[in-house]
This record gives sequence, structure tokens and C-alpha cells, in this order.
Amino acid sequence: MNLLWGKIRHSIGLGLDLLYPPRCGGCGATGQGWWCPTCSASEAALGAEGITRAMLDDGRPLLEIAWARFAPPLREGIHALKYGGSPQLAGPFGERMARAWQAGAPDWAADLVAPVPLHAVRQRERGYNQSERLATVVARVIGSPLERAAMARQRATAQQAQLDRNARQANVAGAFFAQAARVSGRRVLVIDDVYTTGATLRACADALYRAGAADVAALTLARA
Repeated sequence: MNLLWGKIRHSIGLGLDLLYPPRCGGCGATGQGWWCPTCSASEAALGAEGITRAMLDDGRPLLEIAWARFAPPLREGIHALKYGGSPQLAGPFGERMARAWQAGAPDWAADLVAPVPLHAVRQRERGYNQSERLATVVARVIGSPLERAAMARQRATAQQAQLDRNARQANVAGAFFAQAARVSGRRVLVIDDVYTTGATLRACADALYRAGAADVAALTLARA
């Protein structure tokens, strides 16, 4: 039954693509998918430069990996995913993130994959959480369970993009809560779209460690 439903959905998707050809999230070209070959070839992949081994204030470790630079056309693609109602971009972007993870941390086995949560109000405004869409793809590719409810956002926060470094840290301090029953004793891979100062990821890592996580790493699509 699931196989039949999958074939039906695939056929419907092909039909819709013929009627309404996808527009590339980077350059707007039609008929070449949600992320066209030209934009794909223009990504500034970071490789080893995208790997950082950081420490939280209390000395606990946080491995951070980013796929590429936050620069055109990837910047426009992320904006389309995040604000432009193009969740389909999570497919190609999540696959790139998974490859970066597999290459950068081959010996770091994630027990679960957890997206950075949005506040309920903001998620209703956007219609979805772009980090959760990316995390779904990453989890599938690397073969680790997706745990959507590993963390929750305890309070609404201002958009980080509008704040400077110090304000970003204050904005997300204590904003997240991790579910001990889901993360205690486990190695957690946190997924977000863009790394700017690392304030959001460090706040998530702190919440996870407080809930008993054994180790925490973070994977993002781009680094500013």
C-alpha cells in the first residue's frame, strides 16, 4: 500500500511540475528543478574550512560543521527556503549537508538528529520549520533517527538576523528546553540553516547537555 501511494504521489508531482515548472531558488530559472545545475556549480563549499571544534562557556565540546559559505546563489536559495515558501529546497540542501557531515565527522555516530525548533507563532507564520525540513533529509541520508521533539523553544525571540553578536547571545540565552527522556545519554546532531555567530547552536547545545546528552554536534547548510 505504501509503495502504491508513493508511486501515486510521484505521478502527481510530475504532473504538477509539467503544469507549473519549478523555479530555481537561487536564480529563478524555470524548468531545471528547484536548484538548477548553474547554481549548484556556484556553491562555495567549505570542506575542511567548515569544521570547527568549539567549547561552551563551561568547557563542554561542540563540533560544528557547515556545508558552504553564505553567499550568492546559496544565500538566495536559503531565503527562498526560509521565507519564500519553497520547502522543496530542503531536499537538495539537506543532501549536501549530509555529505558534509559524513566527510567531516566520519567517526561521530549520531544517536539522533534534532532540528533547531521555531516558536509556535513563527512556525504558523511560515507554515513549516525550515530546520526540521533539512533535518528530515539529513537523518534519512546518514541513517540516524529524527527526533522532532528533542527540543522546544520556551519563549519567542527576535529574529537573529536583525541583531549584532552580543544581542544575538542575549536573545537566545535560555530560550531552549531539551527533553531529558529523549536525549539523556545520547549523542545529538543539531540541524540549522545558517551559522552566523553560533549563538543559537550554543544555546541549543547548552540545553541538550543540561538534559543529559552525552555529546552534541551541530550541522548547518551555510556559514556567514
